[in-house]
Amino acid sequence: MAVVVAGVLARRRYRVWFFFALFLAVTLASAVMIGAWPGRFHTHDFWQAKETALNFLRFGMAIELAYRTFRSFPGALATLRWTLLFVLVTTWVTVVAVSGGGVDFRSFMADLHPRVLYGSIWLFTAIAALILWYRLPVQAFHKAVLLSYVPFLLLFTVTMNALGSVSRDRLGWLSYLYQIAYLALLVNWARAAWRRMEAPTRPPEVTTSLREPISA
Repeated sequence: MAVVVAGVLARRRYRVWFFFALFLAVTLASAVMIGAWPGRFHTHDFWQAKETALNFLRFGMAIELAYRTFRSFPGALATLRWTLLFVLVTTWVTVVAVSGGGVDFRSFMADLHPRVLYGSIWLFTAIAALILWYRLPVQAFHKAVLLSYVPFLLLFTVTMNALGSVSRDRLGWLSYLYQIAYLALLVNWARAAWRRMEAPTRPPEVTTSLREPISA
């Protein structure tokens, strides 16, 4: 994660995706805090607060990505607005349905957090589907992050849902699978962050020859 953050800063990727850079910073800072002061920060309350902050940043990432990609295409932007509104309202309704009586750590892990993650998955998936439908140009950095993050989020949500329903042996294998997927995600993000900015494609120069008269 530190390598990814360094690449985002060195290549100035934060200019093209501010909320993603902020998401990385919060993730790295919380990991350092837990590792350096486990007695104070390796707690249920801190983990719940961290994941709540990251949930808001995920939605910010999706909305910023959508704005940067669709702002120059009015027709696609109109469809995007209704799609995002539907996903956000649906996510809010499902979250309110399980948080009316208060949320402790167990209910947060089993009910609320997975529903928020599913909402972010649907949000990123809807944006990707509309990009493909309208064949919109996407920056290589945005594309690399999006195509790797959505499958990882799905695996993370499955892991969260399985915490209380699978045996300890299967949970161990699922945990190893999650760690491998997380490492692969960070490697992909590091490559995308450190890759040099591609020069914009220039159309070929058009020259007009006047040596011969143009026939009607």
